[in-house]
Amino acid sequence: MKITQAVNLIKKITLVLTSALIYFLIFNLNKILFDTYEFSYGVNWIFIPSGFQLVLILIAEGEGALGIVLASFIIGLENYYLDSVIRTFITALISGLSPLLSRKICFDFLGIDKELLNISAKSIIQMSLVFACLSASLHQIWFFYNGKSEAFTQSLFVMAVGNLLGTALVLGIISILTSKFKNKKVL
Repeated sequence: MKITQAVNLIKKITLVLTSALIYFLIFNLNKILFDTYEFSYGVNWIFIPSGFQLVLILIAEGEGALGIVLASFIIGLENYYLDSVIRTFITALISGLSPLLSRKICFDFLGIDKELLNISAKSIIQMSLVFACLSASLHQIWFFYNGKSEAFTQSLFVMAVGNLLGTALVLGIISILTSKFKNKKVL
């Protein structure tokens, strides 16, 4: 039984680290591609990593959230330091917990299929909207509280739009790719 527990622990740690690496790489790719579209502190008109946040949570749940927190903390230390390690860590927690909370809302209150087998365009839009608004709201309240967001309403709107575009784009592409594979017949 101890070997099984050790194997499960290794799998979980691997999932956390893989999630962290994926999010970290996608974030930096987004920064390279779309940094010129940054509206304000931590707010982009196009934010592809938001889609990966939600996908990692949909697939890896808690381990995905931990991976996002870990990557976001490193990203925060490098790019968005909030005058203390604790404040920067709280920002990372918001990044990891907002998609987890969005997942819960979408499954429990909107009735979206937990197995993700019959995801429709409506479900993608619902998940994207819930996550985009929740994540942007929590981040902007935190940034405003810390004096990093002078234009709260505008930054909230732009962050929600950037998150929505990124999330809908990633979920839409994944949905199209999975439907093509599902419909392809193996000879």
